[in-house]
Amino acid sequence: MTTIGYAYKSEDQGYLSSQLESLGKYGCDRIVLETDDQAKTTHPHVELEATLETMEAGDQLIIFELVCLGKSVIQLADFIAELDEKGVELIVLEKDEALKGLDNKVFTAMITNMAKMEKAIIRERTSRGLEEARRNGRIGGRPRISEETVERVQFLYHNNKYTLRQIAEECNISLGTAYKYTQESIK
Repeated sequence: MTTIGYAYKSEDQGYLSSQLESLGKYGCDRIVLETDDQAKTTHPHVELEATLETMEAGDQLIIFELVCLGKSVIQLADFIAELDEKGVELIVLEKDEALKGLDNKVFTAMITNMAKMEKAIIRERTSRGLEEARRNGRIGGRPRISEETVERVQFLYHNNKYTLRQIAEECNISLGTAYKYTQESIK
């Protein structure tokens, strides 16, 4: 079993020192410091991802606080599921006073359940918003192309003058839309 500490470099040097001190006291076998510059990379946490690749079942990932991972609740639940799949345990050293007595497994299960709840809330709000929009006469998706354009697509297709790609470019529509209306005329 390997214990790997993970610290995220922030502008607050005092916070970084707190992370490193706490991870050192825990006795981590190795501490990984995330120093990537978000301006230079397409995504943050490059070191964390690389570390996870090397971790095996039974290993522990130690973090100072959940905020060090920089993830939303839903992203955090997905991250915990990824760790569980690998057999890696996440240990959070600093928790809110109300959560300090919780076992790490209970703590991570609580996060996973909160993420499920958040997904359900988002799904419900989205459904309600779409339904309200429909009631007000607004329909989502791409607007239907004009009948004139449909006729032109079908004419060009049936006269075998153009490929679907050329038709799409000529009519200023997507390739999928060109295909849809050429198939519609065949039926």
